[in-house]
Amino acid sequence: MKGKRGSDSGGKAFGRITGMAVTGILSMFLLTGCSRERMETRREIDRIYKAAEQTAKDRAAAYITEKYGIDASPQGYWVQGYHDFFAPYVNSNVVVFMEYEGRKFCAGIDVDDETILWDNYQRKEIETVLQEYFAELYHLPQPYKTDIEFQLENAPGYRAATPAEWRERGFDHGNMADFYFQGQAAEELLAMMSRVEFHNSWLSMEQPLTSLSFEAGDWPVCEGGCVEWNLRVYASPEAEWVDRSVEYPDIAGFPYFREWRRACLKDRGTKEEELSEESWGFHSMQNEGIMVISRLPFEIEDILCISEGAEEWNVDRGNSKSQTYKLVSDVYEVTEKSPDSNYATVMHVSEDFMDQYEGTLYILSRNRETGEVKLVKDISPQEELDLLPEDEFDRDYKIHSNGTCGMSAGFQYAIAERKGKAGE
Repeated sequence: MKGKRGSDSGGKAFGRITGMAVTGILSMFLLTGCSRERMETRREIDRIYKAAEQTAKDRAAAYITEKYGIDASPQGYWVQGYHDFFAPYVNSNVVVFMEYEGRKFCAGIDVDDETILWDNYQRKEIETVLQEYFAELYHLPQPYKTDIEFQLENAPGYRAATPAEWRERGFDHGNMADFYFQGQAAEELLAMMSRVEFHNSWLSMEQPLTSLSFEAGDWPVCEGGCVEWNLRVYASPEAEWVDRSVEYPDIAGFPYFREWRRACLKDRGTKEEELSEESWGFHSMQNEGIMVISRLPFEIEDILCISEGAEEWNVDRGNSKSQTYKLVSDVYEVTEKSPDSNYATVMHVSEDFMDQYEGTLYILSRNRETGEVKLVKDISPQEELDLLPEDEFDRDYKIHSNGTCGMSAGFQYAIAERKGKAGE
């Protein structure tokens, strides 16, 4: 019996050793293969960079001169491919940043294919034709701001976001075209595109967006393509700083949004079309410097309960300690549940309200069932916001969204200032 157990133990040990050896050999082959593939990828990306350094600026400048008869000056270039240890990206497209008599634009080349050339020198002219066509079709008033994005049917595959260092210098390589624009009609332009997006906004408009009637028959669409409209009505110019979302405008909490509508027509080929629409109106009310905004399908007065708050709320800080806050506003409560998002109703604290207090203010929430109080958000003083560096990411967003808070049904909300230190 002892001999048998010893034999079994030795066999198991030998099996484990053998398994580990096989695993090691397989791992070695796998790593060798991956390493070889990675080295080949790096060599290919290095080749593209070298080719771009040698020819990109000259080829782009020659292309622009031949196409438009102007001598534009290349300011630099951006290779679309890049090195990354886990996910390197091989792309032979190169964007060259150009300037002519103060006009900044971009040209694109392919280091491996001299026939692939495109640019956005005429983007303004093309965008104007498309915008005027649809504005006339629906009798729209002059927008406060317009933005059009389009993609050609046979556009080279390139990364869409312009690098920050070039974007800050005023360059944008969107809406590139490989044809010479000579006043072609909108229908002809649409036939060359696979996707067009319109972003129109107004500061005020007598005609509500819901009154617009979008008919699929009105829209000439490129074959297999898509035309999308995003129409928005704002209350003030600050909206452009906080409106960061196109597909999900859950920014109803900011006091700048009034109306939003999205209409999209897709051509799926063989005369099959799909027209989809979304439309939201935003209700708002003010109460002693506090604004409450909602996009729920109810009137604002029907979903809020405003009452005078208690003098103080305590926030549990753990270890038998609590922090006391003195309420400086009424208590706000959402009485109806949102069907899609708990940020559909939002409380916004105005700058004038904050200026009444020297210290930092806070937004608190209290669970109606448990009575538990939590600190939701601290409101930055205006002096602190003014000190943000000009080049800080989302600086304007932080300034204009200061003091905004999403509200959920079943909770009460109030503005407060902190009293003393934790545990006092």
